[in-house]
Amino acid sequence: MTNEAFNVEGSVPVNSNIRKPAVRDINRADEQNGSVPVGVSATTVATEFGNRVLHKTVITCTATPIVITDDAATAQYGGVQLYAFPEGMLMFMGATIDGSLTGITPIVDAFDGDIALGTAAAGTGATLTGTEADLLTSTATTQASSKVATTDAQSVATALTESGARWLDGTATAKKLFLNYVIDDEDAHTGSMSATFTGVVSFCWLVLGDN
Repeated sequence: MTNEAFNVEGSVPVNSNIRKPAVRDINRADEQNGSVPVGVSATTVATEFGNRVLHKTVITCTATPIVITDDAATAQYGGVQLYAFPEGMLMFMGATIDGSLTGITPIVDAFDGDIALGTAAAGTGATLTGTEADLLTSTATTQASSKVATTDAQSVATALTESGARWLDGTATAKKLFLNYVIDDEDAHTGSMSATFTGVVSFCWLVLGDN
């Protein structure tokens, strides 16, 4: 674990009697990190910042594969697990996505769709709701051009609890993070389909403890 993202200090006025506190070593206890699943480790790298309580995780994906399933006459959907949190009670503070989704034939060149982050993989239906989108709410992608759609998104404050964060109870079973997509229905979208995601998913979270 590195602490580069947290090395931002303010300053004390020259003529002030305020004593500047010593900088604490927050580069400790990386056993509190999560991990990237083996199934996507060849295309996905997680970089961790922070300490045993406060974390920022940056996941970099390079053509990470996503299987797309056809929900006939409704939509096409897919999800891929990018991260496994450590066991315990967590607080999820928000996320951003900066990347693109590339469809693979028979997905049409100019598809439309939505993206989200959730603690469960996308299932049937034309929307991403509930645990499919409980970490970052469903956000429309741009219309794809030559099968590539921009998928930038960020957490929306009104979707969060009053505290501005979500509590994730992973004390019995550790929570997972899935990158989920839904693609608007199209007659050509049948049979075996897939796509890839290239980009960066960043999120901050706290470790509250375990029991």
